[in-house]
Amino acid sequence: MKYSSFVLLLLAALTLNSCSSVRKSRGEADKGMTASGLLKRMEKQRLSPDWFESRLRIDYADEDMSVSASATLRMKKDSLLWLSVKKLGFEIARVQVTPDSVYVMDRFNKEYTIEGLAYLAESYGLPAGSLSELQDFILGNPIFFGGSELGIEPLGPTYRLKGGSNDMTAEYLVGTEDFLLKKVAFKDLRNNQEMSALLEGYEDLEGQQKFSYIRNLMLESKYSGQANVTLQFSNIELNAPKPIRFDIPPRYTRSK
Repeated sequence: MKYSSFVLLLLAALTLNSCSSVRKSRGEADKGMTASGLLKRMEKQRLSPDWFESRLRIDYADEDMSVSASATLRMKKDSLLWLSVKKLGFEIARVQVTPDSVYVMDRFNKEYTIEGLAYLAESYGLPAGSLSELQDFILGNPIFFGGSELGIEPLGPTYRLKGGSNDMTAEYLVGTEDFLLKKVAFKDLRNNQEMSALLEGYEDLEGQQKFSYIRNLMLESKYSGQANVTLQFSNIELNAPKPIRFDIPPRYTRSK
């Protein structure tokens, strides 16, 4: 198994953190709510730390394999994303994302991958045109794609926001009482790929905004087929600088 491919799929799954709890709010949607008014309420939930670190438990399954692993995720705002994936205590893969590139080391096969950031969108339908957008998704901050006005529709205990462009569409369900995201779905219209997710386990994060600690995700791509991922976050630290190492050993070969 090529762990570089697994890690890239995991990275795609991580961008769906902007979903939210399966629990439904008790209040009914205000039919007079506007899209701009709802966005202002949602903005109060935005996380924007200079540093972010979390432990992850990962359960991944697709048409060909099922695997569980643990990981450490570190991010420096607008600078980099770093991920170390372990199995049975041994590192199997490491990934680093910079503003313009994606680097993956496959420890098991002693290979590495270097691609432009656009590779994630082209290969996996990842809705992130920049590192800052990718980090926003991981932190649970919604990204709405340009090209059309946002539409809003009251749906019982949620509001539905829809928007997008000719290439990508996004749909969000937002709670009427807490204004947290309850579901998100993306469609990559160019490559006929979809990603959607539900998240649960919202808790206060260091006395700041609420954060969803459990994520249940679904990806469907012509490249990877259908995959389901469960992510459990723990031991989150904000604004605590952490060491970042990403050195490719000279004996590793570049993956084709």
